[in-house]
Amino acid sequence: MDKPIIVAELSINHLGMVNIAKKMIDSAIECGANLIKLKCKNVKKYYKSDGKKWRNFNFKEYRQSLELSKEDFKELASYCDSKGIDWFCTVHDSEGLEFIRSFKPPFYKVASMDAGKSGFVDEVIKSCRNDDKPLIISLGGKDDEFTDALVAKIESSGIKAFLLHTVSIYPTPAGKSNINYVMKLIKKYSSENIKIGYSGHEVGFSASLMAAVYGAQMIERHFSLSRDFNIHHIDAALVPSEFRQMTNMIDEVFLETTTSSESFNPEELKFLVDRVYT
Repeated sequence: MDKPIIVAELSINHLGMVNIAKKMIDSAIECGANLIKLKCKNVKKYYKSDGKKWRNFNFKEYRQSLELSKEDFKELASYCDSKGIDWFCTVHDSEGLEFIRSFKPPFYKVASMDAGKSGFVDEVIKSCRNDDKPLIISLGGKDDEFTDALVAKIESSGIKAFLLHTVSIYPTPAGKSNINYVMKLIKKYSSENIKIGYSGHEVGFSASLMAAVYGAQMIERHFSLSRDFNIHHIDAALVPSEFRQMTNMIDEVFLETTTSSESFNPEELKFLVDRVYT
C-alpha cells in the first residue's frame, strides 16, 4: 500500500494576502505537505446578488476581499517553484479554468459544490484530456447513483482521476465523517486510472488517519496559520502543529506496513535474554 499524497489546502485562509499565502506555503512544506492547493473563482459572477450577509457584511463583498488576484497567482506559482513544491487549484468556473490552465498544474480540481454542474464538469474533463492532467473531484453530498454516472463519464473520457470522499459540513463533528465509505469507494471504483482519496473537514484529524489506513491515495486538509481569523470554514482547518502531527502519524503508520511478516523480531531474543539479568 502506497502512502497517500498529502495536500495542504490554503482555501481562503490567506485572507486574500499574498504574503500570508507565502508564509502558509513555507509552513505547509515544513509540516510535510506534498502539494499546495489554491482556489480560483469569479466571486461577482459565482454568488447571487441576494443581499446575503456574513457577520453583518455583504457576503459577496466580504468574499471578494479574500480572493487572490491574477497577479497574486503568478507570484505564488513562482514562489512554489522556488520552494520545490507543486500546486494546483480548485476551479469554480470556465474563466478560472482557462486562467489556471496557463500554469500547467499537475491536476485540475472540481469542488463538491460544483460537481453536480454537468456542463462544467464536462468542460474540466475535456481540459484534463487535452492537457493530459488527472481530475480531482470531491463527492460531498453525492449519492452512489451520482458517482456511478461520474465514474462512467471519467472512464469513457480516458483520463485519470482522484475521487475524494468528502462530508460537506464545516467543521465535521467527531463521528460524522462517514470514513468507512472510503473502503466502499475503493472496492467499487478503484482501478489503474481511478484512485480514491479523502478531503477532510473534521475537527482534528482522526478520520484523516483512518482514511490513510484504509488505503486513501490522497488526503486533503484545509490549512491555516491560525484559527483566530474571523472567516467562514476556519474551524475546519488544521494549524501547523496539528498538520505536522497528522503527517508524522501517517508516516509512522506506513513504517509499520514495511515490516516483515515474521512471527517475531530477532532483536526480541536479545532483549529477553538481557531481562534475565535485570
